[in-house]
Amino acid sequence: MDVAAALGLLALAGAVGVYGTIIGAGGGFVLIPALVLIFDLEGVEAVGTGMVTLAVIGSTGAIAYNRAGLVDRQVAAWFALGGVPAAMLLAWLLADRINADWFIALLGFLLLALAVFVVVVPTPSGADGSPEPPKRARLFFMGSAIGSLSGLFAVGGGLITVPTLSRMQKLSAHRATATTSATSMAGSIAGSVGHSLAGNVQWDKAGILMVGAFVGSSVGARMAGRLSSQTVLVLLACGLVTAGVPLVVEALR
Repeated sequence: MDVAAALGLLALAGAVGVYGTIIGAGGGFVLIPALVLIFDLEGVEAVGTGMVTLAVIGSTGAIAYNRAGLVDRQVAAWFALGGVPAAMLLAWLLADRINADWFIALLGFLLLALAVFVVVVPTPSGADGSPEPPKRARLFFMGSAIGSLSGLFAVGGGLITVPTLSRMQKLSAHRATATTSATSMAGSIAGSVGHSLAGNVQWDKAGILMVGAFVGSSVGARMAGRLSSQTVLVLLACGLVTAGVPLVVEALR
């Protein structure tokens, strides 16, 4: 790998770390398409390599939220019980069996669908009441579904989980985001293990990306909360559309 490519990866990971931390969604939907379209990785290799990077971003946020006492640990534990094995197994056994062109097309359409989702179903600004006891069965099955999505594509989990936890468990938006950060960390680590076992991680690129992601997410953590909810929502939807459309066009050529 030449110096220019290494610096490009470092800058990409730093930007994704800042952006993903500010919007509270990790930034996988920006990182994975960029690795495919700019750095010419195959879809499943981009997901595997990006997943390791997202684990760094997620861990930085989760540790900070946990220290602040914002993570609902019981909710996170039941969610992870379903999500961790699903993310690891699908990343290990299924991701690289999907046709490469179909993989890119599916990822692109998924991003566009998520753009619609975040606009139509925005995250609540607060809880309707006191947090409820963990709804274990629902959390387990929801974790399994989101873990499967994360293991295959490394995107989407936080975008769906935050509003769902806010409504289902009556968590405030801040606690829902913090708890989602913890579940995303667990899912990303599990997915990273699965993709590593399947040989989908390009470690020379992943090492550089992790350094950039750590720096970027640390900067983003200081900036988080300064933007209005509407601004964050617009940034989120624009990022999803900007990343999704080129993937669909690339796959349909």
